[in-house]
Amino acid sequence: MTSRSFRQVVAGLALLAIAAPAFAQTPAPKEQGTFEFYLGQYTIPDARFKEVYGEGGTVVGLSLSSSLAYGFDFYAQLRGFSKKGKLTFTEETTTFLLIPLSFGVRYVLPGSVLRPFAGGGADFYFYYENNPIATTMNVVSGYHLLGGLYLQFGKDSPLRLFGTAKYTRLTAREGEVQVELGGVEYGGGITIVF
Repeated sequence: MTSRSFRQVVAGLALLAIAAPAFAQTPAPKEQGTFEFYLGQYTIPDARFKEVYGEGGTVVGLSLSSSLAYGFDFYAQLRGFSKKGKLTFTEETTTFLLIPLSFGVRYVLPGSVLRPFAGGGADFYFYYENNPIATTMNVVSGYHLLGGLYLQFGKDSPLRLFGTAKYTRLTAREGEVQVELGGVEYGGGITIVF
């Protein structure tokens, strides 16, 4: 993602957050928060990573949100992503585990059936790589932007389906080696509203 297109995404999300309350026709329900089960795809575009592990894979996780005010939520997400690959020179097996922890604020547009949302926040990624050459473990931080859509089953139903897309920017450094662990994530799941 170029810096120009990144600025355009940020500007679009800011406009949505500012203008969305004006378009809301239904008052926000009195919800305390949500608990979500998630399944998706995570793509790490870094050339070094792709050379060893391939482009991406399945990511699973849980999210918890708490209602703030005026349609805004605070959320926390915990995900898990793992890959097996082969070292470029020795062809020996290497394993990689990534555990992203994300915090942020989003705006959920009130509605009856469809509820779009957008937000952003901070990320802390724990990663662990193990192979015959070395074992590496570290935590790095970055930021993300996300957007998506909730589908409400019924007016009083505590269940929703959701789909989401997320862009994360996050770089890991080990000595002189630098790997971009952030990337594009998309998926969906089921939400329990409480």
